[in-house]
Amino acid sequence: MSEPDVVGLTVAYETWLSEQIPVVRTDLAVKHEQLASSPLRFLRGTYYLWLCRMPSLLPDLADRPPVVAVGDLHAENFGTWRDRTGARRWGVNDLDELALAPYPLDLVRLATSVALVPDCALPARRLCRSIVDAWMSAPDRAAIEIGAEQARHLRDLLPVEPPPEEYFDELGAAPPADPSDLPSSVRAAVLASVPGGWEPTWHIRRAGTGSRGHPRVVAVSRHHAREAKLLGPGTAVWAGSRVTHAPTPDPSLYPAVVEALHGPGPSLRLDGWQIRRLAPDVARIRLDGLSIRDSERLVRSMAEAVAGVHGVDPGRLAAARSDCAALDERWLRDAVEVMSADVRAGYREWRRFTKR
Repeated sequence: MSEPDVVGLTVAYETWLSEQIPVVRTDLAVKHEQLASSPLRFLRGTYYLWLCRMPSLLPDLADRPPVVAVGDLHAENFGTWRDRTGARRWGVNDLDELALAPYPLDLVRLATSVALVPDCALPARRLCRSIVDAWMSAPDRAAIEIGAEQARHLRDLLPVEPPPEEYFDELGAAPPADPSDLPSSVRAAVLASVPGGWEPTWHIRRAGTGSRGHPRVVAVSRHHAREAKLLGPGTAVWAGSRVTHAPTPDPSLYPAVVEALHGPGPSLRLDGWQIRRLAPDVARIRLDGLSIRDSERLVRSMAEAVAGVHGVDPGRLAAARSDCAALDERWLRDAVEVMSADVRAGYREWRRFTKR
């Protein structure tokens, strides 16, 4: 197995990104520290590396049927939101890298990320079987409502929400931002997203791993918060000039997926910015420390949620499932072994680089 050129590809990607958007250099420095904190964090922050490495390491999976793929998928890319009717749902909550891509991209990346979760009790064989079985059999439906009977296990695992005043006070304690730095259309959309008039304070927001370095601003009041993040081109655009099997971006995918899954409200992209609601009930379930039973149930729900994204184009999902049924039953486990080893090698190389 060839060693990943972590440093060279990181420099190339960040140089390209800085030519597309005004990156926040101090945030990139923080991201570099985050990448050295754990293999899972390294995976989360180096989707550009994954797009270069997976096709060469797993060439048999590079030409499989394409689906509407999440792309930058991992175990911490699932959470709750309120849809436009107010219903609380759970599923894939980061759709920044949607593209048409071979279905193994999402399944291998999800399984690899779970395998890298510290203290995850789920054995690799059971993990991979659960993902494939749940993805193959998932019903065609919107993201699951937390109040539904079949979501009881998710309700039981959700963390306790912080008090609203504590949550909004913490957002409002961040350094101030100048709202005039936002396009006027984006600023107006943020203000219009809260009915009845709204006079928030504006603050700089620093969050995420893969998108760390993208400018973010949050508008905050005692009861509401809205984040505006500058998106820039998807990572697949950069990878398309470097590898022959890069995902194919399509701007029409985002509104289609949000509509089909009953995605977050508001969920708005405008003039290159994405606006989303922040609130105490927007939460994530962590895998580390769960029992084998709870881990397996959560992983199966993750795979079902991924199938929901893929199923936005039912014909593509059907073709992908047909292809998957013909593969050797060990295909995902073998792929996870390869990619986990590669991520760990990249992580070690990055650690060596940061310690120089």
